[in-house]
Formats: sequence, structure tokens, C-alpha cells
Amino acid sequence: MRRILKGCEELFDYKRCVFYAYIPWSNEFYGVIGPELSKVQSMKGRLSMKLPFTTVINTKKPLFLKNPRYYVNEEHIELFNLSSVVFVPIVHEGNVFGWVTFDQMGEEFDCSKEELSLLGEAGERIGLYLTRMEDEVSSGPKLRLTERESMILELLADGYDNKKMGELLHLSEHTVRDYVRSLMTKFKAKNRTQVVASAFRLGLIN
Repeated sequence: MRRILKGCEELFDYKRCVFYAYIPWSNEFYGVIGPELSKVQSMKGRLSMKLPFTTVINTKKPLFLKNPRYYVNEEHIELFNLSSVVFVPIVHEGNVFGWVTFDQMGEEFDCSKEELSLLGEAGERIGLYLTRMEDEVSSGPKLRLTERESMILELLADGYDNKKMGELLHLSEHTVRDYVRSLMTKFKAKNRTQVVASAFRLGLIN
């Protein structure tokens, strides 16, 4: 997926491309992939009616914002030094996996209807790719979690840190950390955010 996004940056000549996973049944999103990963993964929560994400998700069409200040939270704009930005939904057969944003790292730019259409097609192709990935996972050996791992997973999804999870489950932080590492291995994830995003997509948490 990282290679695909990097290819999109180069093909469409953008300086930054970020992927956000979307969980439809909880109306939540998670920053997953992009430059300055810690910033990207700090972006998570429920969609707000003020945000353009709602429009993108509902219409399943790419959206160009010349000036995003009327639509995007000021915190988000400052964190990423946003000026103009393009939101492209990642969809396949009506299913929304999330969206990708394209921008020039603080520089204002224009986006023609033709380019917006091409970006939309790219979003559909990424959606097809993710669908095939899910099919491969579902057709492979069933992912098995222990009862304790399932409890840790639920708490991860609720945003608890290791210390709080340890207090709730009467475990040491070291033991909780071991369970989190086990989950990362089973989900083939590089961090906690990817564990939660994968678990949502596979229907293991809701």
C-alpha cells in the first residue's frame, strides 16, 4: 500500500499523500499511512458534519478544496500545514475503505476536473486492491485470538494506553506490551493503529 501511495504522489506530482481508514459502522476514521507517520496516526476519531470527509464518504466522489479552512478543523490544518487539498474516497462496489488526501505541503494549487476524475479512478483501483487483500485474508487460515488478546484488542480500539489497560485487567504494563506485540504479529501490523484498523475491517471488533 505504501508503494501504491508513493506511486500516486509521483504520478500526479503531489508532495504528500495520506491514507485514512474508515470504519462505516462506527463512523470513525484512522490515519494509517503517510509522511510524518506520528502526525498521521494522531488523526483519529468520529467524522464531523463540518469535515469534508462526510461529503466524500456520502457521494463517493473526489473533492478538491482550494481553501479548506471552512471545512477542515484548524488543528488539522496547522498540524499538516494544509493549504489546498484533494480528498479521494477509496471505494469498490459501494464499499468505502477510507480516503486518500493529496496536497503540496502548504502550497496552494489548482486541480482540473480531468485530474480530479483521474484521481477518482485511482481511488477505485486502490479500493479493488484492498478488496483483493481482504479476500486473501478471509480465504487463508482463520485468525485465532486468545480471550486475553481479544480483551486487549477491544481496549486498544477504545484508545486505552498500556498503563490503563493493565489497571483494568490487573496486569503489568510489561505483560500488556507483550500482548500488544502478539496482536501486531498476528495482524502483520507495524503499530497499534494498524492492528485496530485491520481488526475493524475483518469484523473482529465493532
